[in-house]
Amino acid sequence: MKVADGPRKATALQLVFMTYCVICSGAYGLEEMVSASGPGLSMLVLFVLPVIYAAPISLTCAELSARHPVEGGYYRWVQMAFGDMVGYCAGWLVWLTMFATNAAFAVLFANYLKYFVPELSGGAHFAIAASLVWVAVFFNYRGISLVGTASVVFTLLVFVPFLLMTVMGLWQWHYSPFVPFAHPDKPFALALFDGFLVAMWLYGGFEKLTANAAEVEDPARSFPRALAMAVPLCALSYILPTLAALAANGDWSEWGPSYFMTAAAKIGGPALGATMAAGGLVSNAGILMVTILSQSRLPMVLAQDGLFPRAFERRHPRFGTPVSSLLLSGVILTALCGRSFSELAGVYSLVQSLSYLLIYAALFRLRRREAASQAPGFRIPVGATGLTLMVLPSVLIVALVIRQGLFPGGVFNPSQALLDLAIFTSGPITYWIFRTWSSGPSARPSPAA
Repeated sequence: MKVADGPRKATALQLVFMTYCVICSGAYGLEEMVSASGPGLSMLVLFVLPVIYAAPISLTCAELSARHPVEGGYYRWVQMAFGDMVGYCAGWLVWLTMFATNAAFAVLFANYLKYFVPELSGGAHFAIAASLVWVAVFFNYRGISLVGTASVVFTLLVFVPFLLMTVMGLWQWHYSPFVPFAHPDKPFALALFDGFLVAMWLYGGFEKLTANAAEVEDPARSFPRALAMAVPLCALSYILPTLAALAANGDWSEWGPSYFMTAAAKIGGPALGATMAAGGLVSNAGILMVTILSQSRLPMVLAQDGLFPRAFERRHPRFGTPVSSLLLSGVILTALCGRSFSELAGVYSLVQSLSYLLIYAALFRLRRREAASQAPGFRIPVGATGLTLMVLPSVLIVALVIRQGLFPGGVFNPSQALLDLAIFTSGPITYWIFRTWSSGPSARPSPAA
């Protein structure tokens, strides 16, 4: 079906806000990290992870999106580098991560609503989270331009409570935000790992919007600029409010789900607490809308290549949106809204790290293939050795996540092993199923796209 003329593309400014929104949109969600790891260790991880984990994947996506600005983004890059099956596995892994992270945003929304409705729990909590999912699906049904405009407004609203709390908290500095350095009742490795999973969730997602490249104005220029701005903005959005809240209150052991509204109330009174809670609602609603945007495009692109049911290839004739994919996302996310935030963040961190390794591998392969050419666009100003050193920390992080998940406290965890095995094998298995069942010619773009 031909898409009617008129679906509006996102502007470069909207992409900046959507990129920030899809990754961060405030420090909401990091609170459990502080009580799990200890204040000093949490602050250290928040400082270090942008350099060794967020910046490398951001630079990688900037180079690949500048040189290969194609719909499907990360999936297309890996496909061009290694073929259909590996490309499919990369797309499949990122798609799985989006279910975990999107459901986490819906759960956090309901958690922050408790500030205004303290008795919210159980079925009512689930109903609120699920309702937000379908509101986000509706916004996405209407197209990327509406989502882009909403992300600008939502991000500006989220800045206000964090700015107020940060300024007032630093003014009331009475405690060291780094003491104790690590949780005093846990082995250091366990304290690090418990907070690390949340931190990986906080700094993950730079590849998500590359799947929407065809819906962005001048993507070869817009993506590198947006990604370059996103890393420092996200890091500051996490570090400064956490530093201010710990310095003013010194209550690190009390930090738990949605604790920023309590911290804000201690610093600025009930009015600031209510403002922070309202910001949490806006933040998580905004992030969910943008991440569903990127999540819904991948099945459409896979269907065009004959690697997903053909029904997912069709777009709405007016808005250009993949209706079948949006409906499937809504149904699965609704089912996941009954899980806790920590469970969802843990699953996300493992799968996200594996997908990053495939994206890095695509960068190496495509660079080697293009070595003799002078392809235009942004290029990371280092050679093969520099790239290897850049991605090495991510490889070590993946090894840490897998090892610690399999041997928590030094004891083998068979249920985690089964989960890891299911994740590792789900890509090849579903690839074989969809490849066997698909019909019709592939609509795959050429590697030179």
